[in-house]
Amino acid sequence: MKRILIFSFIILIVVSFAGCNFFSQSTTTAITNNSTTGQISTVESTTTTSEATTQTQSTTTEITSIISTTTQTSITSSEATTTGMTTTQNTTEPVINEPIIPSGYSLLQDELDYIGIPAIGDVKILVFVVDFPDNLIADSNQVLADVELAFNGQSQDLTFESLRSYYQKSSYNKLNLTADIFGVYTTELTASDYEIANDQFYATDPVTGEYLYPDATHPDSDIIFEVLSYYDDVIDYRDYDSNNDGFIDGIYIMYNHEISYVSGSDLWWAYQYYYYYQDSFDGVSPDYYVWSGIDFFDEGNEGVNARTIIHETGHMLGLEDYYDYYPDDSVNSGGLGTFMMDYTIGDHDAFSKILLGWITPIVIEKSMTIDILPHIENGDVLLIIDEWQNTIFDEYLLIMFYTPEGLNELDSDYIFTIPGIIIFHISAQIDDGYNPNYYYYSIFNNNNTDSPNKLIKIIEADMGNDIDKYAIVEDSDLFQPGMIFGDNIHENYRWYDGSLINLTINIISLDGGFAAIKINFN
Repeated sequence: MKRILIFSFIILIVVSFAGCNFFSQSTTTAITNNSTTGQISTVESTTTTSEATTQTQSTTTEITSIISTTTQTSITSSEATTTGMTTTQNTTEPVINEPIIPSGYSLLQDELDYIGIPAIGDVKILVFVVDFPDNLIADSNQVLADVELAFNGQSQDLTFESLRSYYQKSSYNKLNLTADIFGVYTTELTASDYEIANDQFYATDPVTGEYLYPDATHPDSDIIFEVLSYYDDVIDYRDYDSNNDGFIDGIYIMYNHEISYVSGSDLWWAYQYYYYYQDSFDGVSPDYYVWSGIDFFDEGNEGVNARTIIHETGHMLGLEDYYDYYPDDSVNSGGLGTFMMDYTIGDHDAFSKILLGWITPIVIEKSMTIDILPHIENGDVLLIIDEWQNTIFDEYLLIMFYTPEGLNELDSDYIFTIPGIIIFHISAQIDDGYNPNYYYYSIFNNNNTDSPNKLIKIIEADMGNDIDKYAIVEDSDLFQPGMIFGDNIHENYRWYDGSLINLTINIISLDGGFAAIKINFN
């Protein structure tokens, strides 16, 4: 699904389907993945590799610990007490708490029964451009050129990014997508025929809830079957199963039809769904697919606009929508308020990158002061939790240093226009399993639509609650130097079970290209 941002206003339409050793250091610890600063006294690299097969993925994360020597080199017992740090019996040799660089924990795709596009590696996807006897493409060469640019183009050739260039950047070069594009294929039936079939497929009796047309076929899957059969002698579909799970990693159907932005058939929209039938081509089966109109490439004033397929590819990776499908209901509201899996803008958020194994969180469960680089540079993110249980499927805080650059630069007006610290509240437990009463399938206990608590939210520094009210962020939501979460900001913030978050997060500075943050557990 996607949320569209058009010019100066927003249109929301909802479619339903469905490790590491550290050293003794001073009071400030700087952690970075790929960069160094001028404050290095010791540098040590470690590599953590998690290997998996069918339902797991291979991920290698390099973490480099950079120890700062620019702050005080020794602290007394009283100083250690005021900073929340643990001391030994020798008051002149305090024990400095260190962060945890975790390894061996399960990722999102490890927990899913089936996956579409693997989150890491070189992956080839199939793209089919289709038109209809009653909606033929007038200039097929131009359309195919636009599709090629949208999927495989270089950053410098687009106002925003192509699918390929976006995911290379967002994943820190861990995911390399290549699209093979075929078309134009003209379907057997008219667009009107498929629209009628779609209406019949979903039609139910308003009283009994029974399907009115139990023998109705699924139009998306019908068209996918058509194109896969048509190209069967040309394509070896085994080449598109990079993780050897027996399923084609990703199929994209780019259709030629006017998009239904406000009303009309749900068929003429953009979404990710699953192949309805049980068919096999060259020993592999279709499963995850994206259904999207060519006209989405024309949105806004960006030339070829690939945002829609970038967002839907997030779903192909297993990510959920973070906006609120029903903002007027009695449960959580406002969604996340920004980023790719909400507003189809900017970078993927830090939580999503952790889920996919693109970054490894720096886990903080004891008091310390630590430096982090801007998230856009190397993925630095702090995971704050009372006790780390070696799982990301838990409730915790995430802290990232946001800067309006890189993938966020073009969309800074709709994310944040200034640097600052984002604090996320994550509630990603999965122990309850699928809830049939939720609007869409999810492995999480919570989502951003119809659960009492949000899966992911931004804790607003201004405490204005504007994300819940208006579903969009503003610069004042960022934490700045001098702000202390749990003290002068959100003094009585609580976990979702109602217990107080007995810690403070002090934003000391955002100088020198990094953020200095002091975490104190009470």
